[in-house]
Amino acid sequence: MPDNLAILSASEPSPFGLENELGTSPFVIVCEHAGARLPKSLGTLGLDNGHLARHFMWDIGALDLARGIAQRLDAPLAIQQYSRMICDCNRHWEAESFIPTHGEGIPVPANLNLTLAERARRRAEIWQPFQDGVANMLNARDVRNQKTLFVTIHSFTPVFFGQEREVEYGVLFDRDTTLSPALLKALQMRHGDKALPNEPYDMNRHSDYTVPVHGEDRGLDSVEIEVRNDLLTTQEQIETHAEELVHALREAAESLGVTTDIREGGTAL
Repeated sequence: MPDNLAILSASEPSPFGLENELGTSPFVIVCEHAGARLPKSLGTLGLDNGHLARHFMWDIGALDLARGIAQRLDAPLAIQQYSRMICDCNRHWEAESFIPTHGEGIPVPANLNLTLAERARRRAEIWQPFQDGVANMLNARDVRNQKTLFVTIHSFTPVFFGQEREVEYGVLFDRDTTLSPALLKALQMRHGDKALPNEPYDMNRHSDYTVPVHGEDRGLDSVEIEVRNDLLTTQEQIETHAEELVHALREAAESLGVTTDIREGGTAL
């Protein structure tokens, strides 16, 4: 693709989507890997059609789960629907994994040997609008003096490079010492060691961006939730896990002195 051609056409949606912007909840929900959409200009990235439904393209079930949680809490939901194979909006743009060259061992031909200009265009058209959207949403809440508990929703595969994962819920954090341990405690009360800290991977500023930068750097109570995607294959499962997580999030918030009940008329108590 020539360096000077736009990736997104005028008819394609923005990388940043915001639902229920003025929700009354102190919770803000973010789903960075919500979709597997590919810009028309990049085709299938050279991948076979069968690969386009694989988990490495996006977090399977995460968007429906995030919506279920946000709706129950009356929380705003920020989503990013382009595939992380275009560029990963939960990575710093300088990270090696920002534009993956493979997905679970499968080469991504269109991502090999990219020029600096091509990388910069993906950053400018996909990554930056999403980051600006999240920042602007949080800035607007500050102006309105709204308390914010910052939560991102992800899913992970039950088997990764042949390794089975027994954990069902991962509670990921880097520097947060408030919401993350409170949520982990609430989940472990119900699920024991099926809920673990920093699983299936450890969070840090090199492997993640959203929680460390938009959450922890702002001093917000922050957490990333990971749910194993074989638990999100049906709508019934998604509803069940949304209920479970809402219950745990409410418990965690209340342990921090933040009330999340909604009065008639939609105002948080």
